Amino acid sequence: MAATAFRGSPMSKPIVYIASPYTKGDVAMNTHFQCKVFDRMMTDGKVWPVAPLWSHFQHTLFPRTYGDWIAYDQAMLPRYDACLRLTAKLDNLQYVQHESSGADGEVAAFRKLGKPVFDNLQDLYKWVDRQNRRSNHRVRKKRPEKGDK
Repeated sequence: MAATAFRGSPMSKPIVYIASPYTKGDVAMNTHFQCKVFDRMMTDGKVWPVAPLWSHFQHTLFPRTYGDWIAYDQAMLPRYDACLRLTAKLDNLQYVQHESSGADGEVAAFRKLGKPVFDNLQDLYKWVDRQNRRSNHRVRKKRPEKGDK
């Protein structure tokens, strides 16, 4: 079991949607990739990741139309703070898949909502650190000075 480095209050961490290919390429490898990224993000402890490809497992038991899954994802997107758009890569299997109309549509939805979209973890984590510094700065400014009533 991986150690998790939780920072701050669990409620203060941004919720980040992982957008990556599913139906283009191999669905099992695409799902494996997204679960692997989810696990790393949980271990890093800076955000609460959302892995929409978990619906792959729901779909194997209770199949739904592609349109149902897209509608579900689009309805949920406003609830998240940011999007991480990735190319599915599994180096050990020499697998790479970038093209995804679904992930591209999710990115467009995040941009329309005015929410940030990142294409790598490093930039996402820099944004999280900036958000935390701003939040900490506001908290420090609000504390009353000694003698204030």
